[in-house]
Amino acid sequence: MKAHRFPVLAFAAAVCTTVLMLGGLAGHVVGDVPSEAAGDPVIGAAGDIACDPTSSHFSGGLGDSSSSCRQKYTSDLLVNQGLAGVIALGDNQYYCGGYQAFLQSYDLSWGRVKSITHPAVGNHEFLTSGGTDCTSANQGAAGYFRYFGAAAGVQGQGYYSYDIGTWHLIALNTNCSQAGGCGATSAQGLWLQADLAAHKNYCTLAYWHIPRFSSGGRANANSQSFWNQLYAADADVILAAHDHLYERFAPQSPSGVADPVRGIREFIVGTGGANTTSFATTAANSEVRNDNTAGVLKLTLHATSYDWQFVPEAGKTFTDSGTTPCHGTATTPTATATRTTTPVAGATLTATPTTTATPTTNLTPAGTLTPTATPVPGSTLALGAVADAYISDGVTTNNGTSTTLRVDGSPLVRSYLRFNVQGITGGVSSASLRVFANSSQSVGYEVHGVADTSWGETAITFVNAPPFAALSTGSSGPVSAGTWTTVDVTSLITGNGLVSLALITPNTTALSLASRESGANAPQLIIVTTAAPGG
Repeated sequence: MKAHRFPVLAFAAAVCTTVLMLGGLAGHVVGDVPSEAAGDPVIGAAGDIACDPTSSHFSGGLGDSSSSCRQKYTSDLLVNQGLAGVIALGDNQYYCGGYQAFLQSYDLSWGRVKSITHPAVGNHEFLTSGGTDCTSANQGAAGYFRYFGAAAGVQGQGYYSYDIGTWHLIALNTNCSQAGGCGATSAQGLWLQADLAAHKNYCTLAYWHIPRFSSGGRANANSQSFWNQLYAADADVILAAHDHLYERFAPQSPSGVADPVRGIREFIVGTGGANTTSFATTAANSEVRNDNTAGVLKLTLHATSYDWQFVPEAGKTFTDSGTTPCHGTATTPTATATRTTTPVAGATLTATPTTTATPTTNLTPAGTLTPTATPVPGSTLALGAVADAYISDGVTTNNGTSTTLRVDGSPLVRSYLRFNVQGITGGVSSASLRVFANSSQSVGYEVHGVADTSWGETAITFVNAPPFAALSTGSSGPVSAGTWTTVDVTSLITGNGLVSLALITPNTTALSLASRESGANAPQLIIVTTAAPGG
């Protein structure tokens, strides 16, 4: 394990009088900290965000109260700030997160950064009565998943992971009954175990809605298992909300014992703008608290450390800032942030430089995939393609680095995908190929097995492409733009190893699909395994 540093706390230059601080210590940490690289990615985060559009304080989205409906003002801290990502920490839309409520309130404010938002789901998103579009149709947080789409993870799960810069970020779902549980042996717990084993990043951040520790009275032990697993994996930061206030904790163990060596620092950032709540009993290890300021937490993700800064809405003065080294059990990485001014399709922001995130919904690391160092029998694996490309008849140009895959019946255009299946210790119960459609088509695509797995992603063309099986494994059926397609490919998955697939279509209308280079919409192979004999 990397040697750990013991940061030294320094007094803040100025602190709002309403802030409660232990021993007068402010948030800035100095001392032996890692070097910082210019241009390291910055993310913004907050939860408990947009009030119901029927609220008496809504005022067309501008708010008319000093403490309610402030979502427009907190979103102003995110728009055109060059952020690499935005984390919405749950209860993103009140009262119940109905789809129409999202469109009429959240979308007017935080929706301006929707294209770079990685949300977590809160408890209010699951309600079916009490506000705009709060009906039985919102069962299972339907409005939330519909509004955020693929960015929210698989509907019904709400947990996923991705990378920004050199950091690994993990979104989890603390609505445990809705997610199928939060314990170590639940589907979510097994997924988290595999995800942490597969991503040995030097710095790791996890986030969800309901905090394990809080001085606001709404702490809950339902995330205890998450804390145990993250602590064992040397994670660095946890973000939560639920209490409508800001609180920063000293690094601590899952049992709430101060631990400056391996402890995880928790921030509660329920300051997105809906309203504020007050503190109850001060929790152990609480360092800084404020309950009267809407704002966002900005984190600069350095290669081996992070800076934090709480930024208040205009007119407020409370702030909090500091820096801390990561625990780092992997080889010290080099920050190689890639900036781009090309927004995601459908984005509401333009020309906003961001660090390209490599989403890994479920388990989707780049390159050769190793889902888990200790595979869990009887679990679900979600694997990202390790290579993909499309080929066109009469064209010798390689398209292996394209952000799209394509199929067409005339002229012939086909796509090839390769997956590295690992983590199967028993049998295969089912396997499905999931591909995101960029365009619509009345027939869709067929999936065929490819025996040859040696083709090169940056070398394959129509001339040298390997043959595929004559009989299709399955078909997507009609495809609609902006949706995920799923095809059963169970017969092609017989165990661990490389698997190649070819996508074709008899239709003469071209169909555009997202490739692994597309980011959030990269293809996935979902495998449900059976327990090994005797397991």
